[in-house]
Amino acid sequence: MTDIYYRPEWTCGKYNATKHVAIMFNLLMNGEYFFEHESADVVGLILQAGRNGEVSVSKISETLNISPDSILPFFESLLAIGLLSEKCPTKKDIEEYRAYCSLQPNETSYMGENAEHYLHCDISSVQEAYDNAVADCAEINSVLFELTYRCSEKCLHCYNIGATRNDKEKSGRADFEELSLTDYKRIIDEMSEAGLVSASLSGGDPFSRKDVWDILEYLYQKDVAVTILTNGQQLVNQIDRLSKLYPKTVRVSLYAANPEMHDGITRKKGSWKISMDVIHALKVAGVSVGISCVLMRPGLKSYLELKSLAKQLSCPISIDYGVVSSMDGDVCATNYMRLAPEEMELIMMDPDIEVKNNDFEMPANPAPAKKGVPCMAGQRTFCVMPDGKLIPCVAMHLVLGDLKKQDLHSIITNNPKLNKILEATPSDYIECGTHDYCECCTFCAGNSYAEHKNPFIANENDCYCAKNKHSLMMKLRAGIDVLHGKSLKENIESLPEYVFRIMHREYKMGK
Repeated sequence: MTDIYYRPEWTCGKYNATKHVAIMFNLLMNGEYFFEHESADVVGLILQAGRNGEVSVSKISETLNISPDSILPFFESLLAIGLLSEKCPTKKDIEEYRAYCSLQPNETSYMGENAEHYLHCDISSVQEAYDNAVADCAEINSVLFELTYRCSEKCLHCYNIGATRNDKEKSGRADFEELSLTDYKRIIDEMSEAGLVSASLSGGDPFSRKDVWDILEYLYQKDVAVTILTNGQQLVNQIDRLSKLYPKTVRVSLYAANPEMHDGITRKKGSWKISMDVIHALKVAGVSVGISCVLMRPGLKSYLELKSLAKQLSCPISIDYGVVSSMDGDVCATNYMRLAPEEMELIMMDPDIEVKNNDFEMPANPAPAKKGVPCMAGQRTFCVMPDGKLIPCVAMHLVLGDLKKQDLHSIITNNPKLNKILEATPSDYIECGTHDYCECCTFCAGNSYAEHKNPFIANENDCYCAKNKHSLMMKLRAGIDVLHGKSLKENIESLPEYVFRIMHREYKMGK
């Protein structure tokens, strides 16, 4: 009987001893696994061994008073999904496993008290299972670090503070006094103690900070699963370095399949090619990579081509057609780059993007349906701005406190601003749920706060999308052929070519 196994360096996770639950990640497979009861206690000891650390069956048996005969079948399951290894992985072993994982679909599962119990479920269910299990004893589960607002691109639709709309405007992206590396290490330590499982790094572009590599290394040391949101422009010749830090996934922004249109949006010539080269390089290196696309009028005609490109690359693609206004109230992007109603209608006819089979069997407006905001903002998930301000989410710049001066616990404990969000009732919502189109709304409290400085007032962007969705729903229910006897592709190809214009910052009430 083999007694010694190893925890591979491509794994990380979190164990909660109070609730006897654990979550563990295979970062090469982009797989997430939830464990509870005795299975979780065993996983807790595996995580304790550290990356490439020895895991002894006999020691676990002695520590937990579990028979080795019960542990071994469970270990066989963990070997099969890459959470354990029979030997300490060599460089060659890692390369071979990377190549194997790059050809496999993403894997997620749940493992209960019985080591033989093995139920597949989606990623959100895995995370939700762990989050719910530790709800009353963990202060934070996930965080998004906006490391900087500086960026190597100048996207026309960027909602970050300080972004410009034309080359004559002065950028304010570098005006923030950013947290130091020492600050980040202290904050990560605090969050890790408070229950942190996963982190996302964003900006701006996170690689605009030269010490981003030190931050990544520290998160790696702390066993935090990291997602990176980037344009990839500064990852050229850095893929091998990044792969050794095992990001859970890297999401690269791509706004069109047409290079000229993409470059017109980013205002950086050649940016499409660089992003594509980086995506290919990440794939070759066995790093999980996805494509993020904010779908705007310039990229609409190449929309189906972009989907096809993602499929060819075997890259998951997330498409968001809700262009939002700037965090400081500039509505220029929504006025000139957001899809027109008839254009949005076409995209909503794509079953891959909007609803299955276009049946529009949608739930009632989620905004007032439950206590608090209809998302996880401020509920054990937060965002840290470049200067250290703690906010509920990247869209909701409601400052809860300053992590440069305060510790996490003191900020979120009995915070009146946070409590107002978490304790909100249906009566706190203004206008939401009062219109027919509200049944089609995907209400974002962050968008509402950005527009009104109140997370419970209906925001223009969500209402705009809901109205268009509801209008389409009514047409379909009435038997109207919204595609006019043509295919989706033919309808998109018949749209006029987008012509870029010089854009200027605009404000509803002036500024």
